Amino acid sequence: MESAPSLFPGKRIPPYPAEQFCRKHPPDEKGFRMSFLISWRSLLSAALFFCAAGIIPRAEAAPVSSVSRHAGPAVSPSVLSRKKTMRHRHVVAASRSVAPASAAGSAAASEPLQLAASSGNAKPGSFWNEMHVLTQDNAASSSQQRERVGVNASAMGSAWPEVRVVPELDRLLGSLGGWRQRLSDYGFDFTLTYMAEGMSNAVGGRRQGFDYSHQVVMGTDFDLEKMFGLKGLSFHMLGVQRAGRSVATDYLEKTGLIQPQQDYGAGGNVLYKLVYMYFEESLLNKKLVVDVGRMPANIKFGTSYFGCYALNSIICAHPTAISVSSKWRSWPFSQWGAMARFNPGYHLYAQAGVFEASATEGGQAGFNFSFAPLGYVIPVELGWEPALGKDKLTGHYKIGGYFDTSDHPDPFTAIDGSPILISHKPARIEHQRGAWYVGADQMVWRFGPAKDQGLILFGLAGWNEGSSLAGQTQYTAGIISQGMFPSRITDAVSLFWTWQSVNRKITRLQELEYDLGYPLKNGVTLPQSNFQVLELTYTAFLTRGLKLLPDLQYIVHPDATRSYPNALEAGFRLLAQF
Repeated sequence: MESAPSLFPGKRIPPYPAEQFCRKHPPDEKGFRMSFLISWRSLLSAALFFCAAGIIPRAEAAPVSSVSRHAGPAVSPSVLSRKKTMRHRHVVAASRSVAPASAAGSAAASEPLQLAASSGNAKPGSFWNEMHVLTQDNAASSSQQRERVGVNASAMGSAWPEVRVVPELDRLLGSLGGWRQRLSDYGFDFTLTYMAEGMSNAVGGRRQGFDYSHQVVMGTDFDLEKMFGLKGLSFHMLGVQRAGRSVATDYLEKTGLIQPQQDYGAGGNVLYKLVYMYFEESLLNKKLVVDVGRMPANIKFGTSYFGCYALNSIICAHPTAISVSSKWRSWPFSQWGAMARFNPGYHLYAQAGVFEASATEGGQAGFNFSFAPLGYVIPVELGWEPALGKDKLTGHYKIGGYFDTSDHPDPFTAIDGSPILISHKPARIEHQRGAWYVGADQMVWRFGPAKDQGLILFGLAGWNEGSSLAGQTQYTAGIISQGMFPSRITDAVSLFWTWQSVNRKITRLQELEYDLGYPLKNGVTLPQSNFQVLELTYTAFLTRGLKLLPDLQYIVHPDATRSYPNALEAGFRLLAQF
């Protein structure tokens, strides 16, 4: 059996050396203690200072015609010689190493990121082996490398759970002096992201004002094949820390039905809330991927990271009309479950899962691991992910839905079919409910060769088939223009529109309450019907690992009523990926 590649020249380390490596090369205790004492606020402040001082260079695309020209500063011949030597060592090491299991395995994970995550499969001398050159902080990237990899402009970045791998070029701290790649070579990757959102209700709504919220994402990925030789097996764990206030309930409306801030919601004001913790097994040459553990039921169903170019949670990242108040739960809730995804080829996939309809949903901090299902949620999805024509116009098409076998009371109808408000009889029990959705995004014009660099059309619709859910129907459409300017290949202009209706049973109940002079359900003053959100966002790539998104939202019928005038929200999102 071959030995694994050594991190240090002249040293040989036995196969799967996680324990031996840590014992032979212990980290400096003082350095580790100091690194843990540094808060995320200090890291962000330092990064902003370096950006302002020009220490961290801006990521811009070099001209396509000059592949050998570097986007960074000029490199001396001696440095180039050292890089060639280092590239040769990595190519040899990659040819020996065991091919790592893919960390993605989801509809939303982009192909370039998947390739970058599994560079051990590349042939010696290929482009993906050359990408190891970028693991050194002072290594400049060629225009070809930058165009092939791109830097994802999605507002969620590494916070988006289905895109676990962030390119080396999109981290504030770079490679940490090469340690990030060294740890990855031995099976350990981590995610640390800080996202802040400030939003003001500038015009309309209940009253004017400004609120701030933030989310810190902390995740780890363990490749157990690299560590212990467990073929195809990996382990993923991720949690969030949220805090702040909601502009929706403070200034816009009363119910919080519309959330202009995506990072506000469940999981706030706790030090750490567990979002997912599961094992992933890749089989049949990665054609079949199985996940088992704790995770949100819709983490890989009905999602689109393009939707998270927007700030409003109605658009990012699921059709909330069919997910809010359901047991088909979203981030940051978690439940026990398992799912499998099969990729037969021809850009097709099929996936299905079984999740508990949990009463606790992990509790406040996500660590309530009790298993007492009220029923089961069974999601299914079929998809096609083509790259059309000579320009490789990428697209994602999906259709799916879910069944929920847990019991829920009808909000309007009693057991004898009469209105509950009139007969005062117990509510009729709905023993099964569900919803279905269709979604697509398609690049229709390519501006350049970088990832997602083009004009992209986006659409997602969902329909509720149950009487006890809060929403009824949702339609979302959008257009994204990314990388229009050659020097700003990751900047994007996004325009989204969404229309959502309230469950007809809730509207009928409120109409009857209004006619009888009773207080209305949900605390509103008029019956709820529908609302619309029109959102314009610019994604500005400030520097490596730092994005700023100025944002405008026009909201028609806050609270899905005419109680308050239409509102204009103005704000921003700051995303820092370490």
